Amino acid sequence: MPASFAGSGKSSSINGAESGHAGLREHSELIVHIATGRASSKTDLARLTGLSRTTVSKRLDALTRRGLLSTHLGDSTGGRPAVKLGVDPSAGAVASIDIGLSHCRVGVLDLGVRLLDACYVDITPDAGPEAAMDGILAALEGLLTGLDRRWSDVRAICVGVPGQVDAEKAVPIRPLTLPGWEGFRLQDVFSRVCDAPVLVDNDANLMALGEYRSRADAVDHMLFVKFGSALGCGIISNGRIHRGANGIAGEIAHVRLRGTDYGELLCTGCGNSGCLRAVVNGAAIAARLADEGLPVRTKYDVIRLAQQGEPRALRAVREAGERLGEVLAIMVCFLNPELIVIGGSFAVLQDDLLAGVRSVVYERALAQATRRIRIETTALNADLGLLGGGHLAIEHALSPEGLATWF
Repeated sequence: MPASFAGSGKSSSINGAESGHAGLREHSELIVHIATGRASSKTDLARLTGLSRTTVSKRLDALTRRGLLSTHLGDSTGGRPAVKLGVDPSAGAVASIDIGLSHCRVGVLDLGVRLLDACYVDITPDAGPEAAMDGILAALEGLLTGLDRRWSDVRAICVGVPGQVDAEKAVPIRPLTLPGWEGFRLQDVFSRVCDAPVLVDNDANLMALGEYRSRADAVDHMLFVKFGSALGCGIISNGRIHRGANGIAGEIAHVRLRGTDYGELLCTGCGNSGCLRAVVNGAAIAARLADEGLPVRTKYDVIRLAQQGEPRALRAVREAGERLGEVLAIMVCFLNPELIVIGGSFAVLQDDLLAGVRSVVYERALAQATRRIRIETTALNADLGLLGGGHLAIEHALSPEGLATWF
């Protein structure tokens, strides 16, 4: 887990069978399956958990009494409509915050992972975390007010940041693109307005989780690549975020490219030369095109020119895809994913970007590893980080520790 529960310190008293940890664990498992859409009936829950229908019914009754569950009739297939289970929208909410280099997006979700409202917040990364958090708190206050919610309704908060995260302390570590954020305790900031626990995770991890949980097709092994102002990768393995021993799994930005014209380019992030990050990011591509005489200052200029069919911009995007493909081909052999999804600002250039990535991955990775793999761009770009953070926050809010505050 990326963070442990902290904050409210509320005690709970649960009588009878519900008071044991095993009982809370069963309650939690059931409602998480419902909240994340994996189950909508008692039959689904019995199959997923291995619990008897009697135990499932008993636990669901307890959750309903606490105001956590609601029921409605599903579509009829000719007989009696089935009763569908859902999380009661009035039971609470979670906040999700996606901090990027050129944006910050904040949102409020109900416990059924439905995005209720969201907005962008202007922040200046160089101004430090306190200034950014003032704007974020004000934006969340406005969203909650507009939704007729209060801070006391917020059950958990998840913050996505670019860079590495300390899993135990739930703080950013070495956030190269966010000066002053290292070790910054967001829990201390949010404790001014609410008791909700705060989780912090890498932004690409949250985008990967949001993509994975939003897909209709069953995929258990997936790579999600964020390609925009910066570069990141989230890994889904056996349906879970894979973070590695120190939480930095997926840091593809600092894999060195060899045998290319970029081998001596200095990486401003780590000080090494030839890193993928020095080649494949919006600023680097814009700088190369500006040197060629094109009117380019930012990644948005690159994207605009490529969409207009400017040959040099299209070539730069394809080349970036090829360099990215070099690293992804290695990851395909190591991790054997069935799907690679590319998101971030450059995902809108899907035809040319994917052409570059696919050409190298299919050429260099083992044939057996690429036999079933699909490489595509996301259809949910803007809200992926918020959805992934919402899922993570909800699972923590509905964990045994979180449920104890309801019981």
